[in-house]
Amino acid sequence: MLPFVLVLLVASSALAAPSVSITQDNINNIAPVASNGRAVSSYLTDRAFEIVDGGDTNIYILTIQQILNDLANQPDSLSQNLAVVQTVAALGELATGAPGDSCEAAALVDAYASAVRTGNSGALAAAAGNYINRLLSSVNNIVQLANNPNAVRYTSGPSGSCSNGGRSYQFEAAWDAVLSSANAYQIGLINEEYCAAKRLYSAFNTRSNNVGAAITAATVATQAGIADHLIPSLTSLLSSVASGGNVASAAAQVRTAVSSGATKIRL
Repeated sequence: MLPFVLVLLVASSALAAPSVSITQDNINNIAPVASNGRAVSSYLTDRAFEIVDGGDTNIYILTIQQILNDLANQPDSLSQNLAVVQTVAALGELATGAPGDSCEAAALVDAYASAVRTGNSGALAAAAGNYINRLLSSVNNIVQLANNPNAVRYTSGPSGSCSNGGRSYQFEAAWDAVLSSANAYQIGLINEEYCAAKRLYSAFNTRSNNVGAAITAATVATQAGIADHLIPSLTSLLSSVASGGNVASAAAQVRTAVSSGATKIRL
């Protein structure tokens, strides 16, 4: 049973330093987020994260989770798409017992930042294909985590061969481009997400770095339209996870969408 962590800031006066208390409670004592009938909402994202072991979710990852819930509840499709792709990417990084690396995510972010700067999207197209394959790996990890958590407890995440394991990339340039094109519904939430992702990017441990890279790359992939053809199947996957449905069947739909759809890029 996963614990629920509540952080309270209490100040006895306007001039007093805040004190912090942390209370843990069984997640079964917390009312679950209710579905509002939409295909994408906080019900989808919040329930999907319940399959993850809370021992690996630090305060910045928890912050990301709440932002994803808020993005999922926005009325515009781009915010909802961001919530879906980012949730799948983050779950993939949190699924395995030991982290892998972030080579594909870092390469996509670098290629996107360069494409925005130069207007040449050639390298971005190549990086997009590798990133989609990494997203498929995340989907496979989610299936295993949902169906048999012990199967992934002693496994490691995907490992490529890139400099620093993908822990260094054009973080600021990519987020500058994303923030500059954000709409009114999402600008505040994306700015909060940038702050949390930056702490994960600059963290010492690999797990945090990987989640930061996953969120950054998923943001880029959604903003650039790279994952547009996968949104319906990824939404179905998360719905199956949230409801305890046939996750393996939903994952097969994602693989079909990857093989039959064409990746498009918009800058």
